Amino acid sequence: MTLTSYIILAGLALFIFIGAYYFVVSMAGPKKIEEIENLISRGRYKDAIVLLNRILEKEDRNMKALYLLGLSHQKTGDYSNAVLNYRRCIKVAKFSPDVPEAEVRKKLADCLLSMGNYTESKNEYLILTQLEPDNYQNYYEVGKLFQRGGLQPKAIKFLTQATRLNPGHGDSWAALGQAHFQMNNYHEAKSSLQTATQLTPSDTNAHYYLGLTLRFLQDSDGALKALDKAMKDDALKPRVLMTRGLVLMDQKSYLQAVAEFQKGIKLVEKNSDMFLQLHYMAAAAAELNRDMHTAIEHWELIHSMKADYRDVASKLKQYSEFRTDDSIKDFMIASGAQFEAIVRKIIENMGFSINQLSMQKDVAIQSLVSETDAIKRANRRFYALFYLQRDLAPVTENQIREFHETMKERGAQRGVFMTVGDVVPAAIEFAGNRPIELYDASGIVQHIRGAMS
Repeated sequence: MTLTSYIILAGLALFIFIGAYYFVVSMAGPKKIEEIENLISRGRYKDAIVLLNRILEKEDRNMKALYLLGLSHQKTGDYSNAVLNYRRCIKVAKFSPDVPEAEVRKKLADCLLSMGNYTESKNEYLILTQLEPDNYQNYYEVGKLFQRGGLQPKAIKFLTQATRLNPGHGDSWAALGQAHFQMNNYHEAKSSLQTATQLTPSDTNAHYYLGLTLRFLQDSDGALKALDKAMKDDALKPRVLMTRGLVLMDQKSYLQAVAEFQKGIKLVEKNSDMFLQLHYMAAAAAELNRDMHTAIEHWELIHSMKADYRDVASKLKQYSEFRTDDSIKDFMIASGAQFEAIVRKIIENMGFSINQLSMQKDVAIQSLVSETDAIKRANRRFYALFYLQRDLAPVTENQIREFHETMKERGAQRGVFMTVGDVVPAAIEFAGNRPIELYDASGIVQHIRGAMS
């Protein structure tokens, strides 16, 4: 055999060897990836990470290895490294049916969301709406993220598209209803939330927001029914009880409202903001019910925990007499007949005789009274218009103006206006230039004590 023949044979052998090597390597790669996927499916993420890093040391642009490394880190809760590897995938950008771009971006968005990076997560979902324009889930996620950021109009746009693409997705309808509620679009919110609760009757949060919405639409009965269904969620229960109490206050069922707020107080952590809110609303409902004893108890507790909470300090100052005098408390909760009897006694003690008397909704009494002083007034009879209210709302200038007009109509030369609340400065100024005597909470106390002693 000639030298040339040997050279040809040697070259052929080398070619066969190199070809065989690359064939084995090319076959070993996929086999190794399959083994790693098997490890991942069995939850052996740390082992998978070690092997994937070895592959990437030799092939740093291996898309499948980068994707699986990101997935393994994500499964272990190491979102930072997962994000790093998913972004490396996107940078290499050699997407295939085995490693689709949409899947990589979806995983990346999920990791960013878990890390609290809502802006970048939202940006990934926005890209996904372009890659998969018919996938409702991407629009839903974008809408939720806009909603979280307080951008309700944009949230509504994407959530509406999600409901169009999948009308049967209850969560999209629920989120859309909440976004409309935040925008005060109560009729739209009602429609979306009703759809959500029909599709997913177990969605207590949707029932809760439906209750809130119906309250603003002045459908108290509907609101209470929706809130009853939301009560099944223990985590929501304090907020549900708060809202139920507000609905009952709207219905002027103040006693029942106080009971709802007190139920809520037992369920929340002491010193929490919700704890203070519930006590404050219980006091407000009790005040409207003229149950000053209960109202003061709640105000005093709030004041002991947070002295500058809302207007609690001024309330306690306003009702300082009520805190120490049982007769004042009894006056506030007296029945209509008892209230009239006390007022008649006050009028008598002030030296008047009653000509006419009328009660107004159990909170106020108006009486045309007369005074006689034969020595000073030469036997002439003078009439006065007497008005006493146990409504705690501040007396306004308009009220005193109307009272003055009534004095003229009734032929009263003098007016006496009493309240257990405050009198605004403008009302005091108006009365100061006219024959009207004003008694606020501090001025009426002695008269009530005298009438009840």
